[in-house]
Amino acid sequence: MTLAGLDALFSREGEFVVLQRCRNGREVVRTVSAHHPDIVLLSQDITPKGAVDVLRTLKAQGVSARTILLADRPNGHQFVWAMQLGVYGVVFKTMDARHIVDCVREVFNGKRLLGLEPKAPEEDSAVAASPRELGTLTRRQLQVARASASGVSNKALARQLGLSEGTIKNHLHAIYEKLGVDGRLALLLYLKEKSLA
Repeated sequence: MTLAGLDALFSREGEFVVLQRCRNGREVVRTVSAHHPDIVLLSQDITPKGAVDVLRTLKAQGVSARTILLADRPNGHQFVWAMQLGVYGVVFKTMDARHIVDCVREVFNGKRLLGLEPKAPEEDSAVAASPRELGTLTRRQLQVARASASGVSNKALARQLGLSEGTIKNHLHAIYEKLGVDGRLALLLYLKEKSLA
């Protein structure tokens, strides 16, 4: 249903040509390798292993296409890895269909649109509206923030820093509160904006 809906959506736009509707990650890799599309709209949870596996495979094969991730929510480890693998845009299934079309158009024109879910006018993008400076973080919190942006799990992060998993969770909660960000994707975007990730 999603594929048919997206196909119908883009068929109404004269400037787009849908080359292929892929039902799994293997089809995506084959299609992108064969047709070299300008844009790939990739579902976060595509079978069998998810979008990150597809992105890694394409990168390993040296195949490049501007990829937009179609996702449920702006958080989770997959987003961190997707960002590191060069995703150009992120759109959410809760968005109005016009936002998806606009994102494809903007990414085609060279822009990066990461985490731009529509919010109330008083709010801003995935990065906090007025985040406090990084100076408010303790040295340990800054260390945890940078390490978490690399995409490792809390458990691996705890092992890496010699802390308990509970302590890592507490640090992350404090970091999110201090910077006014919501989850790892927003934290990664914030650190990238400050040239710290």
